[in-house]
Amino acid sequence: MKRIIVLPEELQEVVDRLEKIEKVMKKEQKQVDDPILGTEDVLNLLKVSRRSLQSWRDQALIEFSAIKGKFYYRLSAINRMLDNHLQKEGGGYEAN
Repeated sequence: MKRIIVLPEELQEVVDRLEKIEKVMKKEQKQVDDPILGTEDVLNLLKVSRRSLQSWRDQALIEFSAIKGKFYYRLSAINRMLDNHLQKEGGGYEAN
């Protein structure tokens, strides 16, 4: 069996690189926790029309990002919108 000798500064360089990788992985993990959905994804998820989704954007009922004519929504924004319009028992239906 061969032995490999690693100098302290070389070991520190490896540790530093691993820490950088760990930071990147943690940052990527946060994005997975709150996925970004496109328009089609939201339409399918909520079973609504394109026009309804546009109206919600126009009325500022749902948060979104617009990049070069495409709209993106965070899952947390969709959940927040639904929570904000949650009907309590006996509260009745209010059309917006």
